[in-house]
Amino acid sequence: MKSRFTNIKNINIIILLIIAFLISFSNNYDSSFDEFEETSRARGNLLREHVQISSSFIKSMSIYGNLFFENEYVIDNKYLSLLTYEEKTNTFSLDSIKGTQHEKETGNITGIGQIPEEGMVRNEINLALQYNKFFSSHFEKYPDVAWLYYTSNNNFINIFPWVSSKDFKYSENLKTVEFFKVANPENNPTRKIIWTSAYVDHAGKGLMVTLSAPVYDDDTFKGVVSLDLTNEWLNNIINSNYESYLVDKTDTILATSSKSMSSDQIHKIYDLSEVSKNYVETMKTYEKETVHRLGGYYFYSASFDDTPWNLFIRVPVWRIAVEALVATFPIIVISLLLLISIQQVDERKKSELAVKKEKELFKTTLFSINEGIIVTDSKGKITLMNNIAEQRTGWKKQQAYGQDFQNVFNSVNVNTGLKSKNPVNYVLETKENFDFEQNTALISNSGSEIYIRGSAAGIISDDKSIAGVVVSFKDMTVEYEQEKEIEEFLNMNLDMLCVTDTGGIFHRINKKFEDVLGYKAEDLDGKSIFSFMHTENADKSAVNIADEKHIPSDFISRFLCRDGSYKFLEWHTQTSIGKYIYYSARDITEKVATEKKLREDAFKDQLTGINNRRLFDTIIDNEIDMSEKSNKPLSMILLDLDNFKIVNDTYGHLVGDEILRQSAQTVSSIIRKSDIFVRYGGEEFVILMSQTSEDGAVLLAEKIRAALEEKKFTVAGRQTASFGVAVRMKGESFEDWYQRLDKALYKAKESGRNKVVAASSMK
Repeated sequence: MKSRFTNIKNINIIILLIIAFLISFSNNYDSSFDEFEETSRARGNLLREHVQISSSFIKSMSIYGNLFFENEYVIDNKYLSLLTYEEKTNTFSLDSIKGTQHEKETGNITGIGQIPEEGMVRNEINLALQYNKFFSSHFEKYPDVAWLYYTSNNNFINIFPWVSSKDFKYSENLKTVEFFKVANPENNPTRKIIWTSAYVDHAGKGLMVTLSAPVYDDDTFKGVVSLDLTNEWLNNIINSNYESYLVDKTDTILATSSKSMSSDQIHKIYDLSEVSKNYVETMKTYEKETVHRLGGYYFYSASFDDTPWNLFIRVPVWRIAVEALVATFPIIVISLLLLISIQQVDERKKSELAVKKEKELFKTTLFSINEGIIVTDSKGKITLMNNIAEQRTGWKKQQAYGQDFQNVFNSVNVNTGLKSKNPVNYVLETKENFDFEQNTALISNSGSEIYIRGSAAGIISDDKSIAGVVVSFKDMTVEYEQEKEIEEFLNMNLDMLCVTDTGGIFHRINKKFEDVLGYKAEDLDGKSIFSFMHTENADKSAVNIADEKHIPSDFISRFLCRDGSYKFLEWHTQTSIGKYIYYSARDITEKVATEKKLREDAFKDQLTGINNRRLFDTIIDNEIDMSEKSNKPLSMILLDLDNFKIVNDTYGHLVGDEILRQSAQTVSSIIRKSDIFVRYGGEEFVILMSQTSEDGAVLLAEKIRAALEEKKFTVAGRQTASFGVAVRMKGESFEDWYQRLDKALYKAKESGRNKVVAASSMK
């Protein structure tokens, strides 16, 4: 009986071991799978952050360049005077700063020809030199960037960091290299920022890709501003324990974890990996940002905004299984010991299991939060940290556990450069929660820096004492950089500048915007930019701004000022990375008024003040077209003052001019507002009447004839006129219509003058 009981017990233990093995294997398999997914997502997110930062920087440089050329006056940069011209080679450079402090502050500018004394090319050289302060600032934060440079269509280049012209200088063939070609008007008519495919660097830094954006002066292409990333740097970004490939739209490899790829040769993904082209195309069809199985592999793929790139990370399914199996064997031993212990101390085990469940629940909760989490004990020693905290601090969990919090979490105030207050010590000493101050940066173990926002709170035990501290923090680098970009944009102070979110709600404005329109920033808080724009644009070809759906990059609209008046503003918009739109504006109210007066003067007869023939030639085709489409009659009267040459010969041109003026006034007082009255030439006038039959036109002509006949002029006495009238026939050209009208006028002259003759009466 005892033996039988023992056998049953052993069978139960074996069944429990098998169950434990299966559960452990499943958990370890899931854990290995999750680690692959988390690592892949982390590599993708890290690359995405750098892509966004690079795109934001180059886009702001393009905006800055476009706005720079709108300056009416440009002050020479301090480095311009240090440029030297070499007559023998007909080139210029900034080689003179070699060995000086300036070498660290600016790039080298090299070009063909003499240094211009004035004009647009000199202004463009000033822009290139002005770029250096932005290049140096960006390079200081991201030293892994290979080159930052501006290449002019006017035959010069400014490249940062500084390199001697003996090692690299401008040549005409640079305009045929990918970084310039992709951004020029022929290949980039929409003026976007563009990534090149991989190519070998002309300055000797191996395989690289370039982000380029064009710079324009209105519609004149000036040059290209660029940022280079090396293949080696991209390799480090995506490198992991898994097979990784970063490729462009042509499947050219930009970066890889493979050690067999040459640093100065271009490869396709099929050249280095054991996959076919069809396999790669199939991977592209799967949903991004998640793990899928294809054949004997798990793979993760990601794409990136503003780039033609795809990231593929693979791991064999068997490797996940083997890792799970290896991790499971120790669990079997532990499970066996636990089962034996259960038999010996059942009650204690129940208690331990309850505690374990609580801990597991606590860990699961912390590790599911999308923030960095670090937990310390009451002495400030680290007892727990999640994967995000591990990535951001650069410390592995095994290294961090037991360390003082301050040793692992190295934070500084970016404004002062001083070490930030220790949040753990603060909570332990004051028993109060702690919020990180603004402009706090976390420096990882590898030296990289991110901007963070977060808090710390105490873990309260049953006796109300603090048993430890939980610190949570979030990476705010992208938001910080965007606000900094906005600040730099507004501080350029060239024009009226404002920034809205993508829904048009005001975010920031500069002082010039306040000065021109009279608003303060608080007046516009929470309001839409579209609510201030008049629905009728000055530029009729522009999209109606009132629909707020498709904002053109350039348009003109009337804008409501604080005093209730409207100003005409000429706008330029630029969409940023993220949730903001950049606007620059210029007050053109006086310009619009001047142009309107010029247009009116251009179509006005200077002697009589009525419309001239230029206006008539401009509108006649449209009037005919509307008459055809509406099937409504269109009539015309041609009148000519009788014997007017005799008046000029007898009394002189001054008297003749006065008769023309007064005759025009008489006709203007009789015709309708919708009628178009034109001095067609000399003493000949035309009246164009829409929706009017020939009979109606004859009645009007008779009324005008009688009014002119009754009028007596001071010197010349009575002045009559003859009239020809014709309605346009369906499909008739203007030339044929006018010829019939002219014949009717000739008939009126021939039959004694001071008469009205309709063209239809001559059939």
